[in-house]
Amino acid sequence: MSQRVQAAVFDGKGGCEIREFPMPSPPRGGAVLKVAASGMCGSDVAQFHGHKHVPGEVSPVVPGHEIVGTIHEITPEAAADWGVEAGDLVCVSEVVSCGRCKGCMSGGLCGNIRVYGYTFPADANGGPWGGYGQYMGLLPGSQVMKAPPGLTPAELTVFEPLANALNWIDMLRVVPGDRVVVQGPGHQGLLCAAAALAYGAAQVIVTGAAGDGLRLRTARELGAHDTVDASETDVIETVAELTKGDMADVVLDVSPSPHTTTAALELARVGGRVGLAGLKGLTPDPELVTDLIVLKMLRVVGCAGPTRASMLQSVRLLGDRPDIARVMAGEHVSLETVEYGLDLLQRRVPGQDTVHVTLVH
Repeated sequence: MSQRVQAAVFDGKGGCEIREFPMPSPPRGGAVLKVAASGMCGSDVAQFHGHKHVPGEVSPVVPGHEIVGTIHEITPEAAADWGVEAGDLVCVSEVVSCGRCKGCMSGGLCGNIRVYGYTFPADANGGPWGGYGQYMGLLPGSQVMKAPPGLTPAELTVFEPLANALNWIDMLRVVPGDRVVVQGPGHQGLLCAAAALAYGAAQVIVTGAAGDGLRLRTARELGAHDTVDASETDVIETVAELTKGDMADVVLDVSPSPHTTTAALELARVGGRVGLAGLKGLTPDPELVTDLIVLKMLRVVGCAGPTRASMLQSVRLLGDRPDIARVMAGEHVSLETVEYGLDLLQRRVPGQDTVHVTLVH
């Protein structure tokens, strides 16, 4: 009897079940990964409820896009392309690139993107195709990177949101000496603060709201110079005081609230840069004052996802700065307790909060 593996499947209607799948075989030019850990985030919550935001996203699906595991079986072509072999602990980008489009050729986002944990149906041949599976297939066109030593697989899963953050900080042209404000201290916002510091920002300020005490403390552990609780003080006035009236060179809005966008424009200095990264559930902001963009001559950038370069940069940064991953370690769940992890992410567990949740197989 052939070996069977388990995976959690989201039906896109608020349901999750554990299913059995045949053990995957390496696709031509690819590999099979024994998944050790898969980070969970707000996107997983959206998937669970059927709120699609990734091009080509499907349901039912085996989710999981912050993927760390061990190469179980690999073809010679993949071993040569990726520089890894069976038994290696690796970090796997969620993006499978075509390698031919304008985006790929320029080092940007693939125009024919396929995404592990999002765009592969649960019953697609060769799967599971997401980190919530005990094993998963890896296709040619994947980005597979040897993991740096000294960190557990669960700790390493922050490589993916850190790669997002490094890409966005690079897009916003943060340079040494910049003042940076990050709105929203979820795990993505916290890693944006870490990325800004890695780029040499002279002052990093993280803003949050009521109930964000743990997350704002974590921001300070990561090196943020100041934190602001919007439930206790006026954010605009406080940032003005902290920057001696100069305001921020760069503001990165990673908050899911639809009411933070105008605040981001107000927090930026004249000629500053503003990055919009927090998805708002397609909710319009009736308070948005676009005149601020014009009058302050702001550069506003939409920020989504990593690049191949930022993925490599992230893995290398964690090798140099393993403390980032350790500070962000958070809580662990199993296949059987995935829904508890989703509840943690949604702050539905009384008296508990966490900066990150990781599914550990």
